Amino acid sequence: MYLKTALAFIGGLLGICIVVIAAYLVPNYRAWVSGIEQPLTEHHVVVATAPGNSALIEKLQRTLLLNGSEIHDRLDLADPSGSRNQIGFLTINPYEPAYQETYIYPDSLRYPMPDDPHSFELAGDSPTFVFRGQEPVLQWYSSLSSNTEVCAVGFVDSTRVRYQLRTFPDPNSAVKNNFIITHRHHCGTCSSLHDLAIYLEKPDLVAPAKKCAKKLKVDDIKACLMEDVGLGEDCSETWTYNVLHTRRHCTTACVGYYGLWNVLTNNMSKPPTNEHGNLNPCLACDEYTSGPGFQYAAGRTRRASGLVSAIPRPEADIYKIDHQRYFNSK
Repeated sequence: MYLKTALAFIGGLLGICIVVIAAYLVPNYRAWVSGIEQPLTEHHVVVATAPGNSALIEKLQRTLLLNGSEIHDRLDLADPSGSRNQIGFLTINPYEPAYQETYIYPDSLRYPMPDDPHSFELAGDSPTFVFRGQEPVLQWYSSLSSNTEVCAVGFVDSTRVRYQLRTFPDPNSAVKNNFIITHRHHCGTCSSLHDLAIYLEKPDLVAPAKKCAKKLKVDDIKACLMEDVGLGEDCSETWTYNVLHTRRHCTTACVGYYGLWNVLTNNMSKPPTNEHGNLNPCLACDEYTSGPGFQYAAGRTRRASGLVSAIPRPEADIYKIDHQRYFNSK
């Protein structure tokens, strides 16, 4: 009896740890991927809320994406178990089923082994490479250095309300087809102009996203991201998948770094990076374990969209783009 009680207590503590860690990691790292971090400087707050942006945000919010389902389907993600139907989602989990490949030598793998070990595991008696995501994610992630794709917007008439998204192999191809580039890399579940408006309107997504990540039920996480943060349904589902994946894979690393008591009391105030600029073990786990799947499915991130960042970034990391062109270009 005492053993069962003790195990139940330990299980309860572990459950609390998992939820708290996800609530910390996902909004913080997704914010860093998106190019924001607390605290925002005065300069970045001014830029994010500039009068020109207010008018732009209003116009973006009035737009209507016509081919969102097609964009998702072109990600070519698989759902053999029908898991999205089981939870009532429109989109497919980019993390499951994880890509696996048995190999003799690492060089014989179909795709290069990622540099960071958080992105994969080696399992089984026969060497088996298991990536933290589906095969299309790995295929994209392993070719990023040579990837020149862009996601672009094409309005269907002069009102500039209804539009389609389309992935082009390079910027010149988009321009030749009279499309307006909206971000670097392919289109995904967060590529809509509505989601761009949210990124522009809310330069600090950390606080509201933390609240959502603390929800226990999948439906509640998604609903919170849609209602409290304002993200579109497909984009909210991608964020939700990320929350669940991070809970599953990063709890041990985060408890080891911050300490059990600090995790339980949500006191995870250690620096995000060391003196060399490397992410701490907890954040590194989320970056390399969940980051590739999130970025592949979402498509849009702040840096890929050329939006301001509170973190000093190499100039090459910020894609140069003028979002006023949706409504100013001829």
